[in-house]
Amino acid sequence: MPNEFNEEDLIIGPITGMQFSSKDVTFDFYKEHARLLGFCIVKRISNKKGGDIVRYVQYGCDRSRKPRNKHVTKRRNCRARINEILEENGSWRFSKVVKKHNHHLEPVLSRLMAGHRSLSKSLKRPLAAKDITGLRP
Repeated sequence: MPNEFNEEDLIIGPITGMQFSSKDVTFDFYKEHARLLGFCIVKRISNKKGGDIVRYVQYGCDRSRKPRNKHVTKRRNCRARINEILEENGSWRFSKVVKKHNHHLEPVLSRLMAGHRSLSKSLKRPLAAKDITGLRP
């Protein structure tokens, strides 16, 4: 059971039956794969069957919802998603993988997408210091 993933795994992407040590590792794996291909992911479904422990999670493309009207540009009813289930030994396994997107993927713009935007520590530190002192950036 791999605890880490390498660059080759990220390019190939999720495969049905892949196992990971935790739900967070699977999320990080799929999120990084999405960043390389040029789309974002969202948690669609989470299910707790018989207790407090999450046993089933589904992550999908952020364009997965049906459009409410014809002028909405983001929603495309995209079917790309992964389903993961908690095994008895505590590992998480991809039970279903759908890779087909019905929209263009934009790897060049992935750093601008909401799910992939972040500030480095070198940028956060001065902003936090200015915030504490009350200075505006």
